[in-house]
Amino acid sequence: MIQAKRGFSLVDLMIAMMILGIMVLSVPLMFKDLLAEKRLIQASTELVLGLDYARSLAVSRRRPFCVRANIGGNWFRVVDALYATDPFPHHGNDPPLSAFGLVLNPLDKHWYEVDFDRGELHGTVTLTAVPLGNEVCFYPDGHTGSADTAMSLTCAGTTRTITINGMTGQISVQ
Repeated sequence: MIQAKRGFSLVDLMIAMMILGIMVLSVPLMFKDLLAEKRLIQASTELVLGLDYARSLAVSRRRPFCVRANIGGNWFRVVDALYATDPFPHHGNDPPLSAFGLVLNPLDKHWYEVDFDRGELHGTVTLTAVPLGNEVCFYPDGHTGSADTAMSLTCAGTTRTITINGMTGQISVQ
């Protein structure tokens, strides 16, 4: 008895190639979305770290520290409110300060300013909402005021909102 050869027909191969082609075309889109999400998470983390550092400085130094933000410039800074209008640096202070009260970041030993337009991880992240007055100030007991405040970051159509509880200074991310 002669056995029939088994194999793939031309139609089977064309269907497989079509499915493979669709998968290959969708990978860059998924990668782009993942990269945008990574950038947004990292930018949000940096903003939360800045807010948390300002709060911890206010509590430990017993004076107000603020996070100033600028939507047009797409940046934020941690500043000592006591020296916010002083154009002179105070490098001998604890923490060291640049002009206008800009605080030294203890982790990377640079002034605590994050510009979302610079650096490969932030290229597409935009600061889209900041509190009235463009700053959040933390006071010696850790609070920011009587009302909650929020800041938002956007990347590739996705937004993350960082909310600061005015009474407790607690920071949360949505």
